[in-house]
Amino acid sequence: MSAANQADRSAARATRPVAARAVKTRTPTQVLLHGRDADTALSIIRYVQEGFHLSDVRDMLATSALYMNYGLVERITGKSVRTVQRLAKETEPVRLNQQQSTVAFQFAQTLEHATRVFGSQSLAEDWLQKPCKYLDGHVPLDLVDNSLGFQVVEDYLTRIEHGVYQ
Repeated sequence: MSAANQADRSAARATRPVAARAVKTRTPTQVLLHGRDADTALSIIRYVQEGFHLSDVRDMLATSALYMNYGLVERITGKSVRTVQRLAKETEPVRLNQQQSTVAFQFAQTLEHATRVFGSQSLAEDWLQKPCKYLDGHVPLDLVDNSLGFQVVEDYLTRIEHGVYQ
């Protein structure tokens, strides 16, 4: 290609509008896992047993306005807002215990599943905070920190996903 053709192509590229860079947002579980591989349930179990870092849990919760406003960091850790803030300032990263990490993962997974089912995070958040007839009038988000409640919410989301619901 001649130098003139290369210059013409460069000029044409320079005058095209710059397309907005596609920003890939990370899912709540990707944020929580902090880039670690989660291809099997056993790997997730191992991460939960190690305990997630408090900073990763806070980052995961920050992916959702509902989660931030609902006080979930206190529900996950069982500690007051002030204690969580103090722990976040520690020089060494603070790890959650196995139970706290399990609950954090359940919240991340529920938000992702609801987002897939309803098509957007805002619709998912709307559903998560309203009483649900199928759940005997319970708010889905209020059930997620209990392993049985989490399973009921996940089962119902799967039923909605497959079109088999009341």
